Amino acid sequence: MNVESKTVSVVIAAYNGSSFIHELLNSVINQSFRPIEIIVADDRSTDQTVEIVKSIAAVSSVPLEIKVNDANLGFRDKFLNADLLAKGDFIAFCDQDDIWDLKKLERVAAFCQKPNISMIVHAASSLDQSTGKLVKFTQGIRSTGVKPPLSYDPWLTFFGFSIVFRRELLHLADIQGRFRDFIVPNEKIAHDRWIVFLGQVVGETAELNLPLVTYRQHATNLFGDGRRSHKARGHDPIRELDDYISATADMIEVIRDLPDETEVTFPLFDRGKAIHFFQRALHQLRQRKQVYVSRSRPRGVWAVIRNIRGGVYRSVHQDAIRWRSIARDLKYCATRS
Repeated sequence: MNVESKTVSVVIAAYNGSSFIHELLNSVINQSFRPIEIIVADDRSTDQTVEIVKSIAAVSSVPLEIKVNDANLGFRDKFLNADLLAKGDFIAFCDQDDIWDLKKLERVAAFCQKPNISMIVHAASSLDQSTGKLVKFTQGIRSTGVKPPLSYDPWLTFFGFSIVFRRELLHLADIQGRFRDFIVPNEKIAHDRWIVFLGQVVGETAELNLPLVTYRQHATNLFGDGRRSHKARGHDPIRELDDYISATADMIEVIRDLPDETEVTFPLFDRGKAIHFFQRALHQLRQRKQVYVSRSRPRGVWAVIRNIRGGVYRSVHQDAIRWRSIARDLKYCATRS
């Protein structure tokens, strides 16, 4: 396969990962399509992680660099700051406790040559360390193929370990100035959500319905399969809607401020269309908030009916009815006094 025209860097975020990082690095180094480099960003591990990485780097057939941060940056900034050091045309996120299919980059590289691809995502397998149970999870990917820009829910993301993206995405906007995370609002937007947001705005996304990474579920995971759920924090629907409203408004401003050269680097980028897409999403959130701030149960129910009639519950990317949102809003009304 002639994929030499595009290169891939692998960026790994590490912290006290000595139990798993040796197996992970072996699965990356021995890829059938070799990355041009592996960058390990470590948040001052207190176990043997750094020593293990250095010992592997000494004999690795792939250039392997470890960068020990001066302070604990957290996974969000750790990933994105390390990404800025990468030299590949594409960058693959990688968690310290994953296991890569040995053909992962070969499968991904087949799409890297397509000029309008901004990111590639794939399915994965989840391994429960306590039971040994291996389960495929698709992340909603139904078939292998290419999707046009703005094909996803504005707030959707994919697990970082399943994302490979064009390096140019990192330079479209200041990563330090990125907006608040709508799921963890006391933090800046997570690295994977940031890249998926930018990636789907400016270019095509290739989806592979192949489990190319085994994701371990174990007691020391920073996040489990539920990391994307808003239920993880206290369930305050008005506050949650405000978090989404704030983030979505900021998304619109990021799109407005994208440099003019974006349309040269990513020819499919349509600023006006993208702004309209997110403005519709913002309008829907604001209209749904009216259900929750209504003064009585009847007023809340009427707000739901009005939203149904006004198309508020139709997704902006598929125009499909969001039945769960309707059910959630009606349930809130039903529980009001």
